[in-house]
Amino acid sequence: MFSISLTALFLLLSSVIRSSWCNTSNIALGTYDKRNSSTAGYGTISTSITGSVLRATINNPPINLYDKKLSVDLFSLVNSLANQTEIKVVILASANPEFWIAHYDIHILSANHPLPPGDNGTETGVRLLSTVNSLATLPVIFIAEIDGRARGAGNEIAVQCDIRYAGPGTILSQIEVGFNILPGAGGLQYLVALIGRARALEYILSGNGIDAVTAASIGWVNKAFGNKEVLRTEVDALAHRIASFTGKALGGIKGRVNVNKPSAESLAGDNEAFFQLLVEQSAAQRAVDRYFELSQDQTRSPFELALSEDLERLNA
Repeated sequence: MFSISLTALFLLLSSVIRSSWCNTSNIALGTYDKRNSSTAGYGTISTSITGSVLRATINNPPINLYDKKLSVDLFSLVNSLANQTEIKVVILASANPEFWIAHYDIHILSANHPLPPGDNGTETGVRLLSTVNSLATLPVIFIAEIDGRARGAGNEIAVQCDIRYAGPGTILSQIEVGFNILPGAGGLQYLVALIGRARALEYILSGNGIDAVTAASIGWVNKAFGNKEVLRTEVDALAHRIASFTGKALGGIKGRVNVNKPSAESLAGDNEAFFQLLVEQSAAQRAVDRYFELSQDQTRSPFELALSEDLERLNA
């Protein structure tokens, strides 16, 4: 049986999913705070600006979980970049050497381990859809500087950035199959576009992780680097080179490339299927319950560190 709140989450999200993918201008969730100083922060994200390049560093201990805090901060940061011309390129990096963005807050999906009072899982879900849509469509260039684990929603955020450079600690994966659901925030469609149908099926159906070098060899990321200092140097160099050109040219190129991006209809369909599988299957909730037991409630546990490799244990 499912809690009323979880069922309500599915019903409400089903009613807003399609508009979330197509139009984010009317969504007002969390704080909106455009920063004008050269160095500022959004709670879980610190920012610094050099010229027309903004570096945003995620720090949400212990595992950079995509929870309410990070969802509000990333949503606020990304939406502060709309309708402005000063910032041309944004680098998304992590202060945690083990995690870029771990994954979605599993409490949002749980009937037996719900969010604490005051946390609204529906708003967090809609913020995620709005944020990834903005990453893919705003006339700003987003570069993911990945060096750590990016699973589930973490990988979905990464693949909807415009460019991905990956360091030696990178592990990317879509782990949803272990919970008996599917990627619902763009990971499925964008992976098909990036690496092709057969390879996307291989990784999504297995939940296997992929390292930086292998990911670069199949197009999941642009380049792999064996040294994190070199990674940052190369990302900075690329960002500043791109920012040396006019914003109109950059936005125009991104807009025309986006003619071939996954459709809003297919993305919305994935999200609806995600929640249908979550609500209609008792197996999904059993896997969620098992996850909380094994991960010690989303901490830096041995299971969390090896989540991609040990995903089968959720259904043992």
